[in-house]
Amino acid sequence: MDIQQRMPFVEALELYKEEHFVPFHTPGHKIGHGAPSKLVEWMENALPYDLGVMYALDDLHEPEGVLREAQDLTAELYGADYCWFSINGTTALIEAMIMGTVGPRDTIIIPREAHRSVVSGLVLSGATPVYMECQFHERWGIPLGTSTEAAIQTMDAYPEAKAILLVYPNYYGVGVDIETIVKAAHKRHMIVLVDEAHGPHLPFAESLPIEAIEAGADLVAQSTHKSVGSLTQTSWLLGREGHINVRRITQMHQMLQSTSPNYLFLASLDMARYQLATEGRTLVEKAVDLSLELRRRLIDIDGISIMDNISIGAVNYDVTKVLIDAKDLGLTGVEFERLLRAEHIEVELVQAHHVLVLITIGDSHESIQHLVDAVQRISNNYKKKAIETTTIDMLSSILPIPKVVLSPRDAMYKKRKQVLLKDALHCISGETISYYPPGIPFIAVGEEITESVLQYIEKRKALGYIPSGAEDMSLELIWIVEE
Repeated sequence: MDIQQRMPFVEALELYKEEHFVPFHTPGHKIGHGAPSKLVEWMENALPYDLGVMYALDDLHEPEGVLREAQDLTAELYGADYCWFSINGTTALIEAMIMGTVGPRDTIIIPREAHRSVVSGLVLSGATPVYMECQFHERWGIPLGTSTEAAIQTMDAYPEAKAILLVYPNYYGVGVDIETIVKAAHKRHMIVLVDEAHGPHLPFAESLPIEAIEAGADLVAQSTHKSVGSLTQTSWLLGREGHINVRRITQMHQMLQSTSPNYLFLASLDMARYQLATEGRTLVEKAVDLSLELRRRLIDIDGISIMDNISIGAVNYDVTKVLIDAKDLGLTGVEFERLLRAEHIEVELVQAHHVLVLITIGDSHESIQHLVDAVQRISNNYKKKAIETTTIDMLSSILPIPKVVLSPRDAMYKKRKQVLLKDALHCISGETISYYPPGIPFIAVGEEITESVLQYIEKRKALGYIPSGAEDMSLELIWIVEE
């Protein structure tokens, strides 16, 4: 039998349940007997699987049995040499791969469009970031990632860098030329880390971009809950032999995972891997077909535009990320999202004049139909109204160019004071602040608060966006480092 046809951790958990042990261990609800009634109502069948760390069921921190087997099967499925499961999301994995490859005063090359967890990884590791120049598409108001030329120029300018981190693909499905950049980095003896949170489905459809591990990346963090079937908060980290210290990655992973890992979460990862191994190609190909159908139908609706690979000229592009633009209806993204919510449609992201929807293995012709009908009704209503078009300056979405003054760790532990934002020009930020989603910091701790940062904040405020990470949510005040 093909070993991918098994779910070793799930099978062991089910066998353990059938043994009917009397629990004198955590958790306190004792396989559901003491759980709150509402929790029982929600999760009655699942509660017996919610166990503490049972050595008969393996240990996430030093797996040697069925959990190790489940991770090895995942590595094999993706063509990796190693896999680490996470019940603390991709955030913990991004932090672990940074901490496992760079340390205090080391240089790491990163893109500005990196998730805020990258800054957390810099604080924890003590490394100093160098930012690559990233491209921006003015028509669509989205980041396109770094160009191959910019990545190579940055590597050549900072040959002391130990690692380079890429976001591939980004929130919008846009992917850099990862194969060329990986080869260039390895030629310069740099480790390649990839935030592939939005890419665990990529290997399972011929028309989708190459997956980062196949492209030769050394460490790749994937949010399996985002586009495939595991529970929210679960992810896995894939690794390649050669450029990484496997034991150090394991130790950093241990530091960032709970010592009481949720077995339901871990089991869902084993189940998701099994689903991909046995049905992945069918399921993901179906999702791709649905996304293409959705694109064809939406583009025929008056006032609606759909971003595609041709319009942005991306080297790699994931069509399951569908950007729906309502600029020609005179709607901002915030207004468009509110109208869609009134139609019982929840979107993934709102920005400029567009919303982003994700088509995954959980979608169907019915869900696509619901979305198309909702957009059609909005189009019908707004074509008939004499509305004053609100035009957003697309350049307002460009993230400020970062000016790193102190390493994030040094700045985090410096003495700080809170000042009026208008008085903070040229000061060093004592906070990391972003708008979420997508959770990309526009200012990180240790960076200079430039004029472009202040302008970015004012433009985001005017559009009604709420910051994440700031102590003062109005951003009238900001923490700065005392010099």
